[in-house]
Amino acid sequence: MKLYRVQANYKNIYLDEMLEAENDKAVLEDFVKKVNSGNVTEREGPGFHDPNVLFLTFEEVDRNGTTKINIGETSVGVQMGQPSVISG
Repeated sequence: MKLYRVQANYKNIYLDEMLEAENDKAVLEDFVKKVNSGNVTEREGPGFHDPNVLFLTFEEVDRNGTTKINIGETSVGVQMGQPSVISG
């Protein structure tokens, strides 16, 4: 069994589920069953998508890796990456 992360955004409702399935088709079918049964946690969507369009993404994920984004704060003056242009 593979582990998948499925995300959907529609009508300003955001769903983010981790599911196990044999293949891509099976995970989408399982996601539909889970949504139809009401066993999902609905969250408010980001608000910048067209509410009349379904945005659906899925990806196979590594069981030992992280799938969440942790955007922390950084202090002023911390350099991120390499500058593309150096004045001087």
